Amino acid sequence: PQGAAPAEAVEATLQDAMVVDVRDELSLVVANVGEKQGAKIGMPFQVWRDGKKVGVVRVVDVRDRISGAVIQNLENPKNPVKAGDRLRVDAQQ
Repeated sequence: PQGAAPAEAVEATLQDAMVVDVRDELSLVVANVGEKQGAKIGMPFQVWRDGKKVGVVRVVDVRDRISGAVIQNLENPKNPVKAGDRLRVDAQQ
């Protein structure tokens, strides 16, 4: 279709990032924002799915285009963070 960009072409931002991988054994998520997008160690992100807040993660490792964040809390322990969840920087923290 005309005007449809491949997923990679859409630049992630701190207001609209995504969980690309979850390492459950480490309570670690990998996000598709990094130094280029302004991610910094210690930065908190809210995790959202289907318009509902899933939890909060905090950045512990920043690379060029990805970052790693540890899961700080979950709204519901039975509803873990999943790849594909949206991330939004938590400006209140």
